[in-house]
Amino acid sequence: MSTKWFARLVQAAAITLTLVAICQELEKPKEERKWHGTVAGFIPYDFRRPTLEKFRDAYWNPYESRIFTPEVFGLGWAINFYALLERLKLIGQSISEEDFLMPGEHMREVLTHALEAE
Repeated sequence: MSTKWFARLVQAAAITLTLVAICQELEKPKEERKWHGTVAGFIPYDFRRPTLEKFRDAYWNPYESRIFTPEVFGLGWAINFYALLERLKLIGQSISEEDFLMPGEHMREVLTHALEAE
């Protein structure tokens, strides 16, 4: 019972912040609306059309060191799995994007070796 109220509180906060972001854009003159930015000073939003490049940049970007990047569409953050795996010292183990997306025996060996090394 106690987790239900927390889940509803999180949902209400997400809906409220989304509406605030939309209103924030609608308050601007039409030519100044970018439909992306931050709300509450630090929470990113992006209501522009998602592209394959934006998905790649958010979820598998070797040129970005941040693990949490702005979400491709909507409010919040995405996880840059490349940066996460690099911080876990798994990228140097020759893991490719395909290994991560379709894990097989090679990925199992790399993860087992990484855990044994610690």
